[in-house]
Amino acid sequence: MVGSGLLSGYRLGFKGSEDLGNGLKAEFALEQGFNSDDGSSSSGRTFHRQAYVALSSSMGKVGLGRQYAPGYAATSTYEATGGAAIAPQVILAGAGFKIQPGSSQRIDNSITYASPNFGGLTINGIWGVGTEDATDEKAGRLLSIGANYANGPIGIAYVYNQQNSTTNGNDKQREHYLGGSYDLGMVKLLASYQTLGGDTGMGGGLAAADAKMWEIGGIVKVGAGNVHVGYGMLNSDAAKSDAKSLAIAYTQNLSKRTTAYAGINRTSNDDAVSYGLTGSNGLDRAGEAQTIYAVGVRHKF
Repeated sequence: MVGSGLLSGYRLGFKGSEDLGNGLKAEFALEQGFNSDDGSSSSGRTFHRQAYVALSSSMGKVGLGRQYAPGYAATSTYEATGGAAIAPQVILAGAGFKIQPGSSQRIDNSITYASPNFGGLTINGIWGVGTEDATDEKAGRLLSIGANYANGPIGIAYVYNQQNSTTNGNDKQREHYLGGSYDLGMVKLLASYQTLGGDTGMGGGLAAADAKMWEIGGIVKVGAGNVHVGYGMLNSDAAKSDAKSLAIAYTQNLSKRTTAYAGINRTSNDDAVSYGLTGSNGLDRAGEAQTIYAVGVRHKF
């Protein structure tokens, strides 16, 4: 099948800033995703990826609108393929994890803060007001805080994410994420571990059961390109709902803006689950393994 966005989601957007003086800037961003195979929008919204305005200075940045939660950047940074569609972390996050490089980390009606860089340490947070339901003001609310340290060959991130049910604001799903990397030069090692718990199984967008997930991987320089390898496992408290996933990919920059890639993912499922790539033409039957092949080109402009 022909698809799009396998290495990273295709998007088209606008962003800009204005110097207001005394180190203060006004900023905005509008970003929409689309499918390059047929030209259609990847969402019913006009700007579903980002739509915000912000003020920034030497004290940090404050934004208002639809924005990314801290888990989006963390999971993309500490995953061997950069959070591609074939990444084990992306596929196994189907167990209900909100901390992932996907739409669950794009938050409506949100307020964000991103700190300055303190010797490699940055802190950011987001608060989403939720569904704005007059009968349940807590419904759908989100609170997430993240910290990232990157200095020399070392990188490490921690993210806490609390998501309220959209049908009962008193029910909450709580997640913790820890990711890290170490760059040896020719080889970069990466690993992550995350948990979800709380009022799982209560509906309203919350996960069906508590779960844990981890991934280890590496990026190896080979000639003019890179080989990416990631292996992850999901352990769910639900019966017969564990899974494991392996991804191997090769990327090569043909220019500063164009990247060619090829990859494979093999995901094995327990009897009650069917994790795999979305849009797999019905090949994701419960209890069966799925193998995904991906070949393509990404161009940035």
